[in-house]
Amino acid sequence: MSKVFGADILFNVSGRSFEISSINHSFFNMKSTAAVITLGCRLNQTDSALITDRLARMGFEIVPQNSSSSLNLIVINSCAVTATAYRKSRQMMRSLRTENPQAYLVFTGCCADVYRHELERCEEIDLLLVNDEKKDLDVILPKYLANLKTRKGLLSHWTDDGAFLEQAVGSFPFRSRAFLKIQEGCENFCSYCIVPYARGKERSRDMEEIAAEFQEQISRGFHEVVLTGVNTCHYSCGGVGLPQLLDRLCEIPGEYRIRLSSTEPDEELPEIIDAMSRHADKICPFLHLALQSGSDTILKSMNRHYTASRYAEYVQLAREKIPGLHLGTDIIVGYPGETDDLFEESLAFIESMKFANIHIFPYSPRKGTPAAEMPRDLFPSAEAVSERQERLNAVKEDSAKNFAQSLVGTEGDVLFETLSGDNKDIWGGWSGSYVKVLMRSNEDLSRKLLNVKFLRFLPNGALLAQPLESL
Repeated sequence: MSKVFGADILFNVSGRSFEISSINHSFFNMKSTAAVITLGCRLNQTDSALITDRLARMGFEIVPQNSSSSLNLIVINSCAVTATAYRKSRQMMRSLRTENPQAYLVFTGCCADVYRHELERCEEIDLLLVNDEKKDLDVILPKYLANLKTRKGLLSHWTDDGAFLEQAVGSFPFRSRAFLKIQEGCENFCSYCIVPYARGKERSRDMEEIAAEFQEQISRGFHEVVLTGVNTCHYSCGGVGLPQLLDRLCEIPGEYRIRLSSTEPDEELPEIIDAMSRHADKICPFLHLALQSGSDTILKSMNRHYTASRYAEYVQLAREKIPGLHLGTDIIVGYPGETDDLFEESLAFIESMKFANIHIFPYSPRKGTPAAEMPRDLFPSAEAVSERQERLNAVKEDSAKNFAQSLVGTEGDVLFETLSGDNKDIWGGWSGSYVKVLMRSNEDLSRKLLNVKFLRFLPNGALLAQPLESL
């Protein structure tokens, strides 16, 4: 259990103590406001929550981006996964600088790693931090504000067995679920992907610090905690993998559910599926398993380390062991070398998987990756990519509808969030299998986790539910 003494937090988990001490800086003579803006993936959202905690312990008042308060500090946590993401990050930076000329602007995230030399010349940015420097924000920022613009001699947050420590607890003042970072980096080096260059090699967070933060988030009233990382399947701390970490977290008492963020179709997956099965009362029946293509030829060119048939075996195993499983995926369309025939092969495989959700991305060349250097005559035309994307979208819509309809008549838990539109008694939330759910209630259901029965499928794609206790 955590104890709060002023702005200090002391954790004691399994006989080990984790102290997160506030830093009192004399130059904060008055309450300053800070906003943290996040672009990109769930791992970025988790990093932003940790940044938010550090800023709060430094004495900042955390406010939303559109706050009426004058902002003293802005932190932009950027995304560089595609050229579009980088462009949006730059646009956000310029827009916020124009709207808040008085604020200090800190720019971090994957763009800071991939485009560091370019961004160092940007007048809009006051302080540029690469990903590994995020955890040292509470050390770097005071030095910067005191005109000591050095990034050397930073603290090292590592345990003896090579796990990293965040020494912060994610802060989610405007969310109904908490995100918990367990892992960083990737060494898959898929031919299209910039992430290994932006996030570095794989490393994992100390298991007991994870358990400490998990317990703290439950005590703060969060009923869903999402475990995030670049490649969560490869979590490893002192010989403990993700299945054992899940066992450890599920021992912690409380009313909660755990959701895994995106996973890879890797050799560790069967053991992870087993862990999800034995903790079905705590772990959401949700698996977002990135496929990228249903063609073995394209998978090989992408440097993905599995075949379509092996992927199908993982899916079959997961569905056998986890009833009502939501299976989501990512698909890249228009990858260099994707001919009409190879796309048809991929499309047929995707249809056969009956995904609950599909994230579709047109291929975007990332400078510095092998795929970006492929001959231009291998790149499908824009017209072909657009037509293929439309066909994939049709499969996506049908698959999502079929999955939601398959849940009618079953029971499950729902984390309710907000009132639906202008309705004063219709609450919206998300099932453990990640389907939108609507339920009528005159009570305030915000952030409540309830067991319900799914009654029928609605035209808007949601499920209508009724609490089990009223049946």
